[in-house]
Amino acid sequence: MVVANDTLYSKAVMVTEEYLGPAGERFIRRHITTHLKIEPEALDKNSLRSLINWLSITFALLTNDAKNVASFTRDLKLLTVNGK
Repeated sequence: MVVANDTLYSKAVMVTEEYLGPAGERFIRRHITTHLKIEPEALDKNSLRSLINWLSITFALLTNDAKNVASFTRDLKLLTVNGK
């Protein structure tokens, strides 16, 4: 799936792909549609704030690397502050 580069969703996908590779887009898309019940492209800062705990918990189930989980969580939280 091609995602516009300037949306918060596309930025969240880029962060997630840094940690999960190409599976990152599918990972975050499923969380958004399942937990927030919105279209991924409608993701805003408040929605992302609500989603971060779900993403972090699920990511922690995929890895035993606590530093990696903390970095992933931090990078997502930075998007809610400045969107960069």
